[in-house]
Amino acid sequence: MANPQESLKPVPVRRRSAARLAVVQVAYQQQMSGEPLVDFLPIFLNHYVEDIVKAFRVKDVDHTHLNALAAGIEANAESLDEAVSACLSADWSLDRLTVIDRAILHAGTFELKEMPHLPARAVVSEYAAIADVCGSDVGFINAVLDRVARQARSVEMDRERANV
Repeated sequence: MANPQESLKPVPVRRRSAARLAVVQVAYQQQMSGEPLVDFLPIFLNHYVEDIVKAFRVKDVDHTHLNALAAGIEANAESLDEAVSACLSADWSLDRLTVIDRAILHAGTFELKEMPHLPARAVVSEYAAIADVCGSDVGFINAVLDRVARQARSVEMDRERANV
């Protein structure tokens, strides 16, 4: 029997969540190999996306979102590093981040900076969940992305804080 809690999330949201997990995996592979991220996307889609689709119980990932994330992460890697670095505490540097943490932070930072139609809290929450699945420090990822959100979307974050 299906878990009733899982059915509460609408299919389009799950499709976007699946795309987020996929892009983190592709970005991880890109960082490990040094090859262009877009080169891994077709390979990933051919060999691994089926597992993500099953896990999220959707027919397919949100390819529009996946492609936008992949292209954006690749084209903006340097500015994403700068944005993440600016949100790390003084005793941390990009070099101390694990490869998977960097992939998660790049994807989350890109969404926060370049996709204002997506609620900041939802973006931070989704990438914190991905961090948990990937064995990363959820609190660390959440804190860094929260700082990114406060810088990139100060009006939205201030309005949300006022409503709490």
